[in-house]
Amino acid sequence: MTGGESQQTKGQPGITQAALFGLCPRCGAKGLWAGPARFAESCGTCGQELAAHEPSGRLLYLAVLPVTVLLILAALKLDDALRPPLWLHALLWPPVVALAVIGALRFAKTAALIARIRKETP
Repeated sequence: MTGGESQQTKGQPGITQAALFGLCPRCGAKGLWAGPARFAESCGTCGQELAAHEPSGRLLYLAVLPVTVLLILAALKLDDALRPPLWLHALLWPPVVALAVIGALRFAKTAALIARIRKETP
């Protein structure tokens, strides 16, 4: 076993792969997400309960707040550098913000799910 991998985690997808591609942290099958940032009830392949481990509440602000600050700074920097018209900001930033926040939530929720599953697995 190299790189700090234990026998239980060997062959399982990492946090990034699971978050981006919706892979089950236990078996690696697709189907982790039922919505943009909502877990499916359970894995269709291995039966792992996913929705029971879904984090919610104020703790997720820790994932969204840094992304929000970075997006605000990027908008200010873009406005300062290029001085685009207001309508261009109105067209550009809503999809960018939505994708960034959903990505941050997926990553944070997947990290919490993997940590909880590994904690429960003997």
